[in-house]
Order: sequence, then structure tokens, then C-alpha cells
Amino acid sequence: MNSLIFLFVFSTWFVVAPVNVHACSCAEPPSIEDQMNRKTAIFTGKLLSLTKPDKIWSSADPVKAQFEVKQVWKGELDSQTTVYTALSSESCGYEGFEVNEEFIVFAYGKPDRLQTGLCEGTKNLKSAQEELKILGAGYEPSKITSHQENPLELSYFNKETNNRFLIVLVFLISLTLFILLVIFLRRRRW
Repeated sequence: MNSLIFLFVFSTWFVVAPVNVHACSCAEPPSIEDQMNRKTAIFTGKLLSLTKPDKIWSSADPVKAQFEVKQVWKGELDSQTTVYTALSSESCGYEGFEVNEEFIVFAYGKPDRLQTGLCEGTKNLKSAQEELKILGAGYEPSKITSHQENPLELSYFNKETNNRFLIVLVFLISLTLFILLVIFLRRRRW
């Protein structure tokens, strides 16, 4: 009987084992020339809102930052754009965002799902004078204001929910099978 319990615990360990995470560590910040080559968008903007997830599952959960774009150096941006970052600096998320403050944002990813983080060079505009000097004159964003929900954002949360549901389902099925096996073996002995 003890071996069955050990087997059950050992087999479910792979289903519910925690994922190892590592703290974020940034290398030397890339040059502005490298940023221009590697980033999808570079802009300055005023942070209008910061939306954290309703339920926090990990330090990597996405935070939605809505910006009023002031000046652009790379990318085709509307007058308002959304950038995502991880919830915590432990997962390389940028934690320095404050609503109504202005930032220079270095973002990567698809144009409809821009992301930034601790190691990307994003910072408060007051401390970005050197970057602004090197970048020179930018251009204005388009005058379109997008108020639609990003379909990728919804699919991201649905995918996360489905993965958690699948893990719980596998665990419950394993538990049910284990209980049925114990009942079967006990009846067999009688």
C-alpha cells in the first residue's frame, strides 16, 4: 500500500511541480544605435493608466500600460498605444511606471503587442536626457486613438486559464484513478 502512495505522489509530482524561476539580471544597456536596430518601437509618452491583472499567478503576469504618445523615433504608433510588461522586476518587468509621468519607452514584439521590461532601456523622461540628445528629432504619432481591446491580450489570458485548467483536470483524474485503485485492491484482499 505504501508503494502505491509513493507511486501516486511521484507520478503527480510532474503534473503539479512548481516551475523554477530566476531573478532578472540585465547586461550593460545597449547603445541607442542597437536599440534602433532591435526594437519595434521607440517613443516618449505620458502614462495614462496602468492595469494590473485581476488575479496574480506569478511575477511574470502582464501589466498593461496605456500611453499618450508624444514623440516617436521608431514604429507606426497611434496617439495612444499600449505596452505590456511583467508585473515584477523579478521577471524583468519594469516597475517604475507612475500614472501621469512621462517616459521614454523602448518596446519590442509585434506592433499590436508591444512589450518592454527592466533591461530594455525604458525610463522616466527626466532621466533620459542623454538618450533624447542622441536620438535627435522624432516625429509625431498618427492622430488615431485606438480604444479597442487587443484580441491578443484576451487570447493570452484564455491560454493561461486553459493551461491551469488542464493541470487541475489531470491532477483530479489521477487522484480519482488512485482512489479507485485503492478501493479495488482493498476489495480484492477481502
